[in-house]
Amino acid sequence: MSQKLYPSAHILEMFMPYLHDEKRLIEVLRKIAEMDFYRNVELPTFPTKEHRDTVRRILRDNDLTAVTYAAPYLNERGMSLCDLNDRRRAETICFLKTQADLAAECGYMTFGVPSGPYPGDEFHNEAMAVQADTLARIADYTALLGMNCSIEPLDRYVHKKALIGPMDEVVWWFKPLHKAHPNLFLHWDSSHEQLSGLGIFNTLDMAAPYISQIHLCDCIDDPAHPCFGDLHMDPAEAPDWKTEGFLTPEIGAEIIRRAASFDKPEGVRRFWVSVEVLGHKGDNLWHKERIAREFLMRCWEESGVEMSR
Repeated sequence: MSQKLYPSAHILEMFMPYLHDEKRLIEVLRKIAEMDFYRNVELPTFPTKEHRDTVRRILRDNDLTAVTYAAPYLNERGMSLCDLNDRRRAETICFLKTQADLAAECGYMTFGVPSGPYPGDEFHNEAMAVQADTLARIADYTALLGMNCSIEPLDRYVHKKALIGPMDEVVWWFKPLHKAHPNLFLHWDSSHEQLSGLGIFNTLDMAAPYISQIHLCDCIDDPAHPCFGDLHMDPAEAPDWKTEGFLTPEIGAEIIRRAASFDKPEGVRRFWVSVEVLGHKGDNLWHKERIAREFLMRCWEESGVEMSR
């Protein structure tokens, strides 16, 4: 049985310089909605109630679902879901619940949380247990707010050096968590999986029962290259559709084909795919949006899969 896939705009990443500029981000959201191309958007939280109400109204009026990620806010504060210090972890959980409250008021569908950093082999098992406990608490809280919760496996030994990394271990660890907290899902990212060395299509198939969202993200996997790692680089562009990275429209198309062939996990309202590219200060940020959209369209066209509207 196949599932429908929807195009998503990763506004938070493309317009990262606007992270704390609520009014500017709302204008970006309005323009994205007016395009009538995307059916999901990835956004920050909005501290101001007036702006949360505006975001909720724009989403409702344009039939858009939305996702947010706590990672930028946790990184700013040096917080981690797998912190082995009980006091600091309690503060992290409290902060995440506050962020989840803001997300729910915006009308978001999913609240995304990151892995904590890898503490080293000596503390591996303890950190995995702590991360699982934190994740369970946040998933239960978001369920009360009517939202799903997702976590994105990164890499452990290559670039981001996160606790939740190799997909074969992740699936073994995640299965009982999902069973106990059915609103908890995985976020699959092509760049992290390429860097893992396990094979992107292998890890996609491994995680299929638990994936609710996909990022198509390019990277350079040669450690000797000065731009090595998960840097959220620009995607390939016409006419040759090539970069120094690994991600081509053909690979993106195969990811879309495989994802469309999976059974849709119960509890997922819209299974979406976006292109992840990072906007920096001084960039033409709308150029980032255009090349991401064009690459996504090219992948979808080559996949032969209908883009759900």
